Amino acid sequence: MHDLVNDLAQWAAGEICSRLEDKQGDNLQRTCFRRARRLSFIAGQFDGVMRFEDFPKIQRLRTFLPLLLSDSRSSSKYLSHKVIFELLPQLQYLRVLSLNGYKITELPNSIGDLRLLQYLDLSYTDITSLPESTGILYSLQTLILEGCSKLKSLPANMSNLINLRHLNNLDAYSLGGMPPQLGRLVNLQSLSNFVVSGGSDGSRIREIEFLLHLRGTLCISRLENVIDVEDARRANLKCKGRLDSLVLEWSHSSDTRETESAVLDMLQPHTKLKELTIKSYAGKEFSSWVAVSLFSNMVRVRLEECNNCLSLPPLGQLPHLKELYIRGMNAVESVGAEFYGECISPFPLLETLEFVDMQHWKEWLPFQLDHGSGVFPCLKTLFVKTCSKLEGKLPENLNSLAKLGIVKCEELVVSIANYKQLRHLNIDCCKVLVHTAAKVEFELLESLCLSNISELMSLQTGELFQKGLTKVRDLKINGCEELMSSLKNEGRLLQQLTSIGHLEIEDNSHLVEELGKEAEELLQLQILECKLECLELKKCENISMLPKGLNQLWSLQELCIHKCPRLVSFPDVGLPPSLTDIKITECHSLIYLAKFQFPQNLRRIQISDCKSLKSLVDEEVAGSSPLSSSHICLEYLKIQECQSLTSLSLSGQLLRTLKHLEIYDCLQLELIEEDGFSRYNTNHCLEYIRIWKCQKLKYLPDGLCHLINLQTLDIYYCGSLVSIPRLSGGRRASNLRKIKITDCDKLEVLPEAMRNLNSLEELTIDYREGLSCFFPANLTSLTISKVKSCKSLWGLEWGLHRLTSLRKLRIYGNDPDIVSFPPDLVQMETLLPKSLTGLLICGFPNLMKLSSKGFQFLTSLQSLHLSNCPQLASIPEECLPPSLTQLLISKCPVLRERCQRGKGRYWHKISHIPYIDIVGKRI
Repeated sequence: MHDLVNDLAQWAAGEICSRLEDKQGDNLQRTCFRRARRLSFIAGQFDGVMRFEDFPKIQRLRTFLPLLLSDSRSSSKYLSHKVIFELLPQLQYLRVLSLNGYKITELPNSIGDLRLLQYLDLSYTDITSLPESTGILYSLQTLILEGCSKLKSLPANMSNLINLRHLNNLDAYSLGGMPPQLGRLVNLQSLSNFVVSGGSDGSRIREIEFLLHLRGTLCISRLENVIDVEDARRANLKCKGRLDSLVLEWSHSSDTRETESAVLDMLQPHTKLKELTIKSYAGKEFSSWVAVSLFSNMVRVRLEECNNCLSLPPLGQLPHLKELYIRGMNAVESVGAEFYGECISPFPLLETLEFVDMQHWKEWLPFQLDHGSGVFPCLKTLFVKTCSKLEGKLPENLNSLAKLGIVKCEELVVSIANYKQLRHLNIDCCKVLVHTAAKVEFELLESLCLSNISELMSLQTGELFQKGLTKVRDLKINGCEELMSSLKNEGRLLQQLTSIGHLEIEDNSHLVEELGKEAEELLQLQILECKLECLELKKCENISMLPKGLNQLWSLQELCIHKCPRLVSFPDVGLPPSLTDIKITECHSLIYLAKFQFPQNLRRIQISDCKSLKSLVDEEVAGSSPLSSSHICLEYLKIQECQSLTSLSLSGQLLRTLKHLEIYDCLQLELIEEDGFSRYNTNHCLEYIRIWKCQKLKYLPDGLCHLINLQTLDIYYCGSLVSIPRLSGGRRASNLRKIKITDCDKLEVLPEAMRNLNSLEELTIDYREGLSCFFPANLTSLTISKVKSCKSLWGLEWGLHRLTSLRKLRIYGNDPDIVSFPPDLVQMETLLPKSLTGLLICGFPNLMKLSSKGFQFLTSLQSLHLSNCPQLASIPEECLPPSLTQLLISKCPVLRERCQRGKGRYWHKISHIPYIDIVGKRI
């Protein structure tokens, strides 16, 4: 369907619209491309001048629109300096110009020649200023500068843009102020942020008076620069009836309290406003208009970092308020009658209420109900965080409350007896958890987190959770040993957790043991209905062995254990047969995982930083009772920093079904699989092998050539490794795509007949004599380290020129004889492959120049990286290929000076390159 719609759109557009990609087609497509008026294309990461070489032929182009794919919006994109300064100014008929997302730093002054331009999008670029000529784009209607975080100023003559309707400067954090006489832009309909200027050369806030058509959201920032209160009155926000949202923001450094109070008084908006945000206001109290009941459309209010305000405004009077966020009001000590206001039922429609970082807040007084329906009748979410001095209790009888979060309120007493609609409850670090009612039925509770609760008070725990846990899917317990002991005394916890899917227990070893006992008891009574799928145990320091009863959790699929320092092993009876995933980290006493065998459904094992781990199963038991291959279905194994591990061998069965094997920093590992991969017991699954920093490993398992699905072999820093088995020559052709073998100092010979690996695409190896004869012909990426002599790389028979599919070449060396790259004496037919798109040259101490002869045929080269060549001073005289889109230079001091922007000797040769990085700094 997508293709049909696309075809229909292209047919309807005819020759008017085109895609940049169309110019690569037949003659008819190229002809249509040159007649196009509207052009779109998928923005690349590095768009060089060659991509736009036909622009002079489409001078009547009206739309230049790069499109960003959803999965590439977060990556940086670069456009050739030449495209911006030479090609775009030629398009005199442009109406729409977008450079959205390109990391350009400046625009040419000739931008002012695009007199017909109506839409200019520079969002998320790195520009620091706009050229003054922007101010003569009299047809401009839309200017988008969103996310231009380095933009410091706007053109002083911007007031000339009398047709401008939309100015989006959202998140242009460095903008110092608005240009003078902005009030002349009387047609302006949207203005994201009016930055009040601090000097005489910018616009004062009074300029807003004339912007009568503003709508949507308006932010007025740097209000500390308003010196004259009359200016604020002149802004006349009361008459801006089309505004939906208003943000009033002072800087944190502001210290003009009296003036700020008067300014806020003058900035009263229209009563139709829906959202109000006040940030960093320094006055002691809010203006009376902030909570006037006449704001009948107000649905959201934010008060942030108003550190001098002694009290909150009477926000309870706002009849339709739905969301209220209060953050960083550090001078407020009490919240009470002044907050509720003078009304019968405060906050009648409020659904979300958040208090965060109220450092001196001490009490939350209840609403004095004489008559009416009470306070917060519709509240669904209440969140209180980091209010360390708050004492007393929370409001009661919140009958609509569905989500309650209390975090880091160490003096607060939390009563949960009256919240009957709760679905999510998170209490982390409070003083007391209270329940005084006879019975609470949290029948809707889905997630529960209880963490670091100091004490209990009058808690009838059994009744509290009698029905409250039956629908809980997610339960987290951190500490709270007193609470959990009470739970145990009142009944079996597992018996209530009939819907539990995820259980996390931290710093409560006793609870883990009790749950194991409960599982055994319930199984004997044939009433174990627990559906637990994921169990996480963290910092349970007293556990030495997992309880036997955990074996009875027949729905358990994932087990994660973190920082249980005394854990030695898993139970002798084994783990639940349903278990598919085990992850263990920092359990330094753990010796083995299984006594006899792994669960039959286990697919993934990840073990990290278990210093005492010697084997995956008990070696003595495994030696006397070999594992049955039918009991091992492991597919993924990753072991990291297990310094006592010596072997993975399990009588040839461990690797039988494995697809992914990773081993890091296992310094004592000597053996992976004793029996190897025999042709009669072939692993048809293994796809990935990575072994790093295993200093005692001497051999890899024999029979690698029989791993018909192996695609990646990565061996790094294995200092004792002396040989690698044959990789080709098995009964079936190899599927190896990537090999990396580096920093294995005792490895003198590469695998036999490696050049016969026709499937190999990426190869990374250290240099050895006669190395080039090992290169398979189909390589697309080649990295060679520690090159002592480059002679063999240019040989007629086995030289790099044979690799006609090679796209990326990286050479790290210290050959002192290399003065030119490639060497001048090399014959033309043995030069670098013409297919190269990326080239890195590093570590040649006497290299002085890049040979023109070697680079003139690299017509596809896109990336060139030159590093640690201190004598390198010259690039090809005939210039670098026009296809080049990236140039990186580091530790090449002579060449660095000659490539300086605008003044270097070679700048004219490299200025067309979109991305140039000199010593880690983009120029």
